[in-house]
Amino acid sequence: MPLVALTSIAKEFKGSTVFENVDLAVGKGTTIAIKGKSGIGKSTLLNIVAGLEKTTSGQYMLDGEDLSQMNLNDLSDVRKRKIGYISQHSPMIPKLTALENIVVPLWFEKKRENSDNITKRIEQLSYLFEINHLLHHKIEKLSGGEIQRVGIIRSLIKEPRLLVADEPTGALDDETALIVLMCLNELKTGGVSVIIATHSAMVAKHCDEVYQLTKEGLIRETLSC
Repeated sequence: MPLVALTSIAKEFKGSTVFENVDLAVGKGTTIAIKGKSGIGKSTLLNIVAGLEKTTSGQYMLDGEDLSQMNLNDLSDVRKRKIGYISQHSPMIPKLTALENIVVPLWFEKKRENSDNITKRIEQLSYLFEINHLLHHKIEKLSGGEIQRVGIIRSLIKEPRLLVADEPTGALDDETALIVLMCLNELKTGGVSVIIATHSAMVAKHCDEVYQLTKEGLIRETLSC
């Protein structure tokens, strides 16, 4: 059974069809790139996958749960338990340190996880993303690439099954973008599935499957060696 299964997903906005007939199956530990021209609805599709928006029609199954039948409050609960989300410009609180920004999602948890487990996970991820030496620096002192990596770690702090990333390397130089991509690929070993919206050929090259979004649905591209 795939972790993510979209079947005949359609989205309308103000009476106009954004896209329709979107079908996608994503296995555990798989990275997917979604390409498409500006304005075609990539961010909207990712918002649906991340549980931030509802579909107009169609079915969305995530890890055995039917998200298409849920209200926004139920979607929020699933998002907290199973989904990490990365935007192109990860919002941060400037006066807090990198570490403090990473743990922001835990502020809203009624039941806190064991602090030793959280500390260990932050240590592992910060080494993986090469910012372990920056955890106690104020976020306003970090570069754009470093802030983006803080945002990725924050999205992973609760060990999501699915990571949704909207142009995660769009504001980065090629070297920093490559570091981020290599780190995202490392997550596959832990079974995390990743769906990325991107314009970048380099990003697509590092994914297992690449799709082009059109108004009529997703078209799978053939990966070249």
